Amino acid sequence: MEFKGFRNFVFMIFMLSWNIVVFAQNKSKAALDYIEKYKDVAMREMQEYKIPASITLAQGLIESGNGNSELAKKSNNHFGIKCHKDWTGKRTYHDDDEKGECFRVYDSPEDSYRDHSIFLSQGQRYAFLFDLKITDYKGWAKGLKKAGYATLPVYANILIKHIEDYNLTQYDQMVVKGKFKYKKEKSQKTKDKKQKADNNLIYTPYKITDAEVVGKTTDERYIRENNKVKFIYAREGETVYELADMLGIYDYQIIKYNNLGKRTTLKDNEIIYIEPKKNKAMRRYKYHTIQKGETLSHVSRLYAVKLKSIFKMNDMDENTILHVGDNIRLR
Repeated sequence: MEFKGFRNFVFMIFMLSWNIVVFAQNKSKAALDYIEKYKDVAMREMQEYKIPASITLAQGLIESGNGNSELAKKSNNHFGIKCHKDWTGKRTYHDDDEKGECFRVYDSPEDSYRDHSIFLSQGQRYAFLFDLKITDYKGWAKGLKKAGYATLPVYANILIKHIEDYNLTQYDQMVVKGKFKYKKEKSQKTKDKKQKADNNLIYTPYKITDAEVVGKTTDERYIRENNKVKFIYAREGETVYELADMLGIYDYQIIKYNNLGKRTTLKDNEIIYIEPKKNKAMRRYKYHTIQKGETLSHVSRLYAVKLKSIFKMNDMDENTILHVGDNIRLR
């Protein structure tokens, strides 16, 4: 056992030394070209998902071999993300920790960057990283290793060395100081318009399964609580005026609390808050991923968070075009 421990220690020292030497020798044009090509994408992801651009770029460089790995070239997978049980997209198989492991396939490198952001921001084991200062690249690097992103013992050290040798923190600073503004190409704007039509973004009724019952209305309907905000479920065809009369409050309050129109006819099981929503969601809900058929009003009601607060947290407004898969910050 003592020999095995010593052998592992020697192996770790060797790997660290080998990686540092090889990296120093290969501070190549390929790496610099990769950074130039994807720095804007990394900064955009930092703006939207609060992941340091330096970390994203360093991981992209390492995991994709400067964009030249077989997985990156053939499958547009720049971060070595495996399929896992929830992946429903295209797949490819490569030997990694085990033989013939399943990896995700993307339509473009940009899709890989977006999925990397979603993968980290939604993964429970990475949640603690978002409590770190966004410019703490060393904390992020060590945290990724601690959370098990990679099995290589010196993974955090290699990330940090890439960041420092290539001065990747400059891109973090550009975002933090507001010097980076992402500009969509015309082709992307066209795709956005088509996506908006395809998504058919309308409000869809839903149930909140963990809402606590705290009382009853005069017509024997349960009053429930979500994010410490009271609500009821509407009945098919009810109007705002009818509900207000039954609840003994003003119709404008229901309209304001739920971002409704004056002549709105309610759907069965539609959530209706009867007091003001909060400025942020409960601690366990940091993000919501947009699904087909959802609007920001839908998200506001699902988490009992004021719509104007969601706009502010995500730098959005009522004209923002949503895409299926977008992550919406909730706190």
